[in-house]
Amino acid sequence: MSTTELVQLVLEALIVLLLLYLVFLKSYFQEKGKNVATKEDVKEITSLVETVKSQLQFSLQAKLSLRAEEHQALVDYFSKYSAWLSAITNCSPVGINKDNMSRLAEIRSQLDVLHQDFGLAAGKMKLFVENEQIQSQHGALVIETLKFQAHAQQVTFEIEMIHLEAKQMQSQTPLDKQVERYGELLGKEKELYKTFKEEQLQMYKALFPLVQKQRRAISKQIRTLTES
Repeated sequence: MSTTELVQLVLEALIVLLLLYLVFLKSYFQEKGKNVATKEDVKEITSLVETVKSQLQFSLQAKLSLRAEEHQALVDYFSKYSAWLSAITNCSPVGINKDNMSRLAEIRSQLDVLHQDFGLAAGKMKLFVENEQIQSQHGALVIETLKFQAHAQQVTFEIEMIHLEAKQMQSQTPLDKQVERYGELLGKEKELYKTFKEEQLQMYKALFPLVQKQRRAISKQIRTLTES
């Protein structure tokens, strides 16, 4: 075999080996590329899943938070209303005389404060509660309760005038005539109180069905929130 032929043979062998090497590298890098791509895909999918999970968790937490706010708004609403109504119902001038008339002003002030507290709770309730029945019944309930409060506060003014008259009489009326006048004022106060309690009872009877309707609607809404 000549030198030329030997060189030719070696070159051909080298070419074959080079081709085999290239084929092997191509296959290797293709497979490597697939592995890299697969890892990148898994990483991307994992990231996407975590994002979706995070969004769902945030959405769930937001809904639960809103539901808790609605529940608390309903509880506060009826609790504050009950405190207001109870103060009006129990409003009484018994034990108040010309020497402690300031208690009458305190009664009026207390009723106003309780009404304001309820107003704040009602505002929160309107913000968080989407219940047409509760919302529609709120107006009538407040109007009738304000009438009930006005009636109670009015009697405190009338009794206060009686005590002021008694106090003025004490300093301006002769002693021998004071007893008779005191008797008249006391009788006037008793009659005023008697009329007040009778009217208060009638007003409460008219208000009570509205209170019950709102209480049932709120109780139903709270149960719905709890069960769902």
